[in-house]
Amino acid sequence: MSVLGLTRPDAAPDTPVVRPTDPVGYRLLGWPTSRAVAAVAVLFALSAMLSSGSVGRTALLAMLPFAALTAIVAAGQTLVVQQAGLDLSVAGGISLGALIVAKYGGPNHLGLALAVTAALAAALFAGLVSGLVITYFGLPPLVVTIAVNALLIGLVQYLSGGYSAQAPAALTDFAVGRTAGVPNLVLVAVAVIALAQLALKATVVGRRFELVGANRRAAHAAGISTRRYTVSAYALSAVLAGGTGILLAGFLRTTTLSAGDAYLLPSVAAVVLGGTALSGGRGSLTGTALGALFLGQLNQLVQTYTQTTAVQNIVQAVIIGVGIVVQLNLASRLRRRAIRRNPT
Repeated sequence: MSVLGLTRPDAAPDTPVVRPTDPVGYRLLGWPTSRAVAAVAVLFALSAMLSSGSVGRTALLAMLPFAALTAIVAAGQTLVVQQAGLDLSVAGGISLGALIVAKYGGPNHLGLALAVTAALAAALFAGLVSGLVITYFGLPPLVVTIAVNALLIGLVQYLSGGYSAQAPAALTDFAVGRTAGVPNLVLVAVAVIALAQLALKATVVGRRFELVGANRRAAHAAGISTRRYTVSAYALSAVLAGGTGILLAGFLRTTTLSAGDAYLLPSVAAVVLGGTALSGGRGSLTGTALGALFLGQLNQLVQTYTQTTAVQNIVQAVIIGVGIVVQLNLASRLRRRAIRRNPT
């Protein structure tokens, strides 16, 4: 066993899915990110055949900011899922972050910098509450995060008085702006994913974080504070949800009380489509980002055929469901084959 989480004493669950001697195609299937790449490539190819306008420059520039926002909140969800949990409070966190920065970010109130700080601090506090209750009281993550989400939505309703708010002009200019032709929100999402992936894969803390999620007993035996890592996952997820709300407020210019609702299920779907196991352990933030891109393009494609929201939701739900089933089935088959190949 390695304290850094590179190996575990229970060989079967951590048995390598692929070996260097395996065929190239099999090795690619065994890499969750490659499966996400394949799914995105197939979707874009179908989009080009079914509706060439959905992959045009204008369409892509309209879709990418929303995919970027999904990727940011889904990155936090990935960290929680790696700890074998689920954060259903991200919707409330997004709505609260958007409201605080929009209502109090103007020059006649806190100002943009202080409003952003307050929004992130409020989200962090909510995430800490979720993580501490889950780890120290042993309550199910679903129950705790649903309760915290209800509290956040209640706070949004109290602070807003039922009215929407206008985002500060400086925030709007950044959120809708582009740098070298690339939407700023995409650049922010790339930076978040890259930094988080680097922290997970190239630092001692990151590898210990993965070990705690994959095998809590082994991590505890190695002297790692498992509770600390679980609490940090929920705290980071909440902060990224709050940050997503801040950026969303700037992009939409005017916030709504339910601004975060549209990002709850996509945040989970992007994680699963990206190849992170719901049972915890190692995950792929790059795969999560690709999952968010898949969802963004899927929404774009469906909207070219129908503007009826009910039909859009049904079609997207079916396709996402099929994609998740295929991803989970492939991962399960690869794991069972690896365990049979290395029974000890």
